Amino acid sequence: MISVIFSQAVRAAVTNWRAGVTFEQMLDSLSRPRELGKELVLTIEDELKKRDCSRAKVQDFAWTQPYLKLEDIFQPSDLPDTPTDFCPVPNVEGTVLARVTAIACLATINSATVSYGSENEGELFVNLVVFPPGRGKFTDKSADKMSGHTDGVSFPVRGQHNPMNNRIAPSPDFVCLSALRNPKQVPTTVMPLDQLMGQLSTEHIEQLQKPQYIIGSQLTFRDGITKILGEELIVDDAQLLFSINQNWWIRFSHSVTQPAEIEQHLAQEAMDSLKNACINSAIELPLQPGDIALVNNRIALHGRSEPGNEYGGQTRWLLRTYGLDASDIAPEKWHKDSAFMLYP
Repeated sequence: MISVIFSQAVRAAVTNWRAGVTFEQMLDSLSRPRELGKELVLTIEDELKKRDCSRAKVQDFAWTQPYLKLEDIFQPSDLPDTPTDFCPVPNVEGTVLARVTAIACLATINSATVSYGSENEGELFVNLVVFPPGRGKFTDKSADKMSGHTDGVSFPVRGQHNPMNNRIAPSPDFVCLSALRNPKQVPTTVMPLDQLMGQLSTEHIEQLQKPQYIIGSQLTFRDGITKILGEELIVDDAQLLFSINQNWWIRFSHSVTQPAEIEQHLAQEAMDSLKNACINSAIELPLQPGDIALVNNRIALHGRSEPGNEYGGQTRWLLRTYGLDASDIAPEKWHKDSAFMLYP
């Protein structure tokens, strides 16, 4: 019920805001997501009160759920053909409303809308679409299913630091997916951590907490990180599972995580058990146009089913951005002269 109330309140607030600005003003506001979020939250709080709810209730709910599916929260109108690359996001009414609404959702739950300079040149929103032939691994990956992972996996979880480079910002708290098209009902998949934990033995849980894994950079970050840092970011002696304030958090990716030593059989066994748990715990979320999913990047893994090879035209099109509680993020962890771009 809170998800429904949250959706209604955000849609009403954004609709009211849209009526008082020009299209050019809408575009300009996207360059200042924090200011925009603060402005919209004032109206959202009023809309929540009208529905006998509060921002505090929404926040408490959002931070304890593996995901929120916010249905029919914006109107994806006047869309062009689906793009065939991460960037740019076309500036039309539907995509701008999707972005403004995402910023509003994240601001309501005390989460800044952020990007990373090392991924897609730091663009705040990117297209999740199938690429045409000729882009190598990017084409293959865009058309294939994605196994369970957390985004920004080579970055530390919030509250911790990379031991070799203190400037590196934490990975996001939330992955925000805004659906513009999904004609084949390709589901986003979510694997809640509490369900994964229920399938792991005590010994495997202990192994996943030990600093005995290597984590590499995910494909979309790899070139940008090398450009900024001068080398790929590889985390040695990493743990995958964390006990944070009596809660479990996770960082993991099927594609770039492995035991630090080949002979660490128990570490491999624990990781294999985690992979199997992901298969058994996947929840399918076929997002409809106008829906937004907020996936908790601390207490859930996410992926997707195979979208197929068709691209452009009227094919599947999501927008993605990230949310992070930035209240304690040090100034050096931001790129200079940016209102939203984290380092690296």
